[in-house]
Amino acid sequence: MRSLLLLLSAFSCASVMATTLSQNNLDAFAQQLSVNYELISAKPEKCPEPYANCYLSRLTFTTPVDISSNRWTIYFSQLMPIYYTDSNQFSITHINGDLHELKPGSTFAGFTADQPISIEFYTQESQITRSEFMPNYILASKGLTSRVISSTQVSKDPETQLELQPYLAEFLTLDQLQTSKDDATPWMGAEYLYEHESRPQLTQAPLSLIPKPASLQRLSGDGVNLSQGINVIEFDEPQLKLSAAFGRLAQLGVKQNELGITTSISLGLNSSHSEAYELQIQDQKITIKANTDSGAFYALQSLAGLISIDNLTIPALSITDAPRYSFRGMHIDVARNFRSKAFILNTIEQMAAYKLNKLHLHLADDEGWRLAINDLPELTDIGAKRCLDLTEQQCLLPQLGAGLDSSSVVNGYYSQADYIEILKHAQAHFIEVIPSLDMPGHSRAAIVAMEARFKRLTAQGKDKQAAQYRLLEPSDKTQYSSIQHYDDNTLNVCLDSTYQFIDKVLDEVSALHIKAGVPFKTYHIGADETAGAWVDSPSCKALKIQQPALHSFNGYFIEKVSSLVASKGLKVAGWSDGLSDVNLANMPKNVQSNAWATLSESGHEVAHRHANQGWDVVLSSPDVTYFDFPYQSHPQEPGNHWASRAIDSKKVFSFMPDNLPAHAETWRSVKHHNYTADDRNTMRTKPFIGLQGHLWSELIRSDQQAEYMLYPRLLALAERAWHKAPWELEYNKKGVKYDQNSEHFNTNLKQQTEADWQRFAALVGFKEFAKLEQAGRFYRLPSVAAQQQNDRLDAFTVYPGVAIEYQDGLGNWLIYDDENKATNVQQVRTLSQSGIRKGRSLPLKQ
Repeated sequence: MRSLLLLLSAFSCASVMATTLSQNNLDAFAQQLSVNYELISAKPEKCPEPYANCYLSRLTFTTPVDISSNRWTIYFSQLMPIYYTDSNQFSITHINGDLHELKPGSTFAGFTADQPISIEFYTQESQITRSEFMPNYILASKGLTSRVISSTQVSKDPETQLELQPYLAEFLTLDQLQTSKDDATPWMGAEYLYEHESRPQLTQAPLSLIPKPASLQRLSGDGVNLSQGINVIEFDEPQLKLSAAFGRLAQLGVKQNELGITTSISLGLNSSHSEAYELQIQDQKITIKANTDSGAFYALQSLAGLISIDNLTIPALSITDAPRYSFRGMHIDVARNFRSKAFILNTIEQMAAYKLNKLHLHLADDEGWRLAINDLPELTDIGAKRCLDLTEQQCLLPQLGAGLDSSSVVNGYYSQADYIEILKHAQAHFIEVIPSLDMPGHSRAAIVAMEARFKRLTAQGKDKQAAQYRLLEPSDKTQYSSIQHYDDNTLNVCLDSTYQFIDKVLDEVSALHIKAGVPFKTYHIGADETAGAWVDSPSCKALKIQQPALHSFNGYFIEKVSSLVASKGLKVAGWSDGLSDVNLANMPKNVQSNAWATLSESGHEVAHRHANQGWDVVLSSPDVTYFDFPYQSHPQEPGNHWASRAIDSKKVFSFMPDNLPAHAETWRSVKHHNYTADDRNTMRTKPFIGLQGHLWSELIRSDQQAEYMLYPRLLALAERAWHKAPWELEYNKKGVKYDQNSEHFNTNLKQQTEADWQRFAALVGFKEFAKLEQAGRFYRLPSVAAQQQNDRLDAFTVYPGVAIEYQDGLGNWLIYDDENKATNVQQVRTLSQSGIRKGRSLPLKQ
């Protein structure tokens, strides 16, 4: 009460007819102003010109006291540009990227206490999931210290520990779920899940593990009880190389102990695959044979996969195993919103536990540069943090709702010592780190930082040094808008200084690998989503005159950087759209293409084309491998929406990566329509090398939220990357046209898929959730599929062994079981293994 009185008194003078604000006034204003954002419709009847696709929103402001000042501005993030409003009370201007400013208009007469004032506006394209509506609106007034408006800050639900957005009104209708009139996306509530999800059939974990081995056979004789640990009596190499695997076993209760089960590990297995292994458990002995240290490492991870937290016994068995793909990757974006070093180290451990072996680290983008580089301090002093400095001399613009605090968790970078630690930790887990500093688009953080460097050195009279790494050309008047609505995020590919900068950065990254004692093998140049830049660049016009046969400025950049990368002994990697701009004859022989076109939009074609031309294709199909998309199409599920509205673990599990077009028989497009994939003119003649999951971070504001998006989908990714299931439809090299009626994926294969899913789901529910929880990982608790029948509630989750609660009419939460005839049920939810954390609740009728 006292703080409220102080706030009211701060406005006691200003509420009369003040035209300016004092600092105390502004502070009180920021604390008192209630901001409410409503998504009125994601598919309005008509969009104001010139756009055919838009969404209609309303912002409502309320204060408990009169405020007459009009000398203030609110800065806020809106992912898509606001382009129309007919309000005279306020004006809204798009600044750059997602940043907008709202100012009092010509008829604004101030706020009257407790009288709301609203502004409605239309925004380009679509924005549909709650996590896309950004927090941390900033209140500013000239000459004063800006403040974040308290009502626009996120909080955390004490039971689910998930993010809450108190400024955002509830989403209650399909107008707030579907992006257009032809959008058939379903609202995946409890009853929808009841009708469409697979009910678990197994009541205990089967004898298996994740990922599934190529062969597992039961043997006669005694198995082992690992409660006393293992005693490694033979190993051809120092055990230090397997210390990470032994560490995981110890965490699960299986320590090295002279009284433990006798365990021998030998190399020299007769197998053509370097990561192959054999694991035999029989007669109180464990025998491991492998080709390499990595094979022995995976054998020990399989031993960990066979046990449960509460059951360390394993029957006599024999496993013969080798991976499906040599590339089994996970891409982590730490650039848009930063991820802590601890998060990366923890993720490496979980990747290794499920036999993933490539970590693609996206270290730079428009919103942040996250790696310290010798001699270029501005890259991290300015490029690694966002705050409100419109001149960008101290920080980048506060994109993605970053707010004002440059030390917040969305800001930050890895010191050289941090990066070396990450490299060593990955190496200990047999994971290769593939760094990426995305260029030539997505480069705004680098451009702003190097422009600050240019100004600093110019002011010191060091003109030549200042120009050495400059990334823009002041006389370039090209007007463009990137896919994220920036007008200044693309390197000038026609400047020599651009390539000097890239050469410098590559040498510094290479030096860090050398210092860590970890080979630098592959560099991912990015090369995606360049948008209309360089048209009016004098340097590019001159280059075109010098090279009249130049086919594409983006292609020229990729070819030149690829040559530079290859000259340093590195493999070149890039995104498939950018790589499609090159002249193949000008590229190195050893190229990795991440094929990321959406499958429902003929995405198989570029993957096949790049494989056929001899490139190493890593599948990055966004409609199944992008883990920043929601698990289910429900307003409360966080994530992006442009490629898929629902990517649950079963969809990842059911992926048939060797036969991309075949998914047209069983999957739907982003608007939940059937689609056709015609492969008759684009047949693949060469294999893919691997599969990669992706966690982009635009909408992920904490490490905890990132883990929610990763687990358990990472387990399903590992399953498909390591193991080719017998139910996967073989690729037809003659070319086939697939749709929902072609029925190549027949009933028998569907039944095999379901049986295999039941095995996988039981392993997750009965074993792996407990391991993730013990390791401190914030996995997503499954939603409950439920239906209120005549005299009882019928409820289940896709994973058996997960406890379910229901809320009765009195608001009490009670444990559900099959014998409980629960009636008058209001909501349902799941519980974590410990019973402490709650899953997202679903009302029974939606």
